[in-house]
Amino acid sequence: MFFLTRKKDNLDSGIYATKDDDGTTVVQFFIKEDDAIMYNTQLGAVGYELEVSQTPDDSVEKICDALGHAYTVVEPGDFVVPRLETLQHVMGDFFK
Repeated sequence: MFFLTRKKDNLDSGIYATKDDDGTTVVQFFIKEDDAIMYNTQLGAVGYELEVSQTPDDSVEKICDALGHAYTVVEPGDFVVPRLETLQHVMGDFFK
């Protein structure tokens, strides 16, 4: 599985996550590296500097349990864009 971190393959550097409508922190994992790269490119366009990292499929639940976060898996062919709140926050900071 692929996910986004501040430094490549370094969980301690920080893992990218969002909050859902209930305020739960959710980490997105991607089955295909190309999908993770595309999502990272979208975030990069608004100022996020992240790296695509990889972990074995059986580590996903362990990682999220250790962090206390929920997770979601982006299936191949799913179209995912950053949450509007993420974009508004970054764009709001950009114009200050």
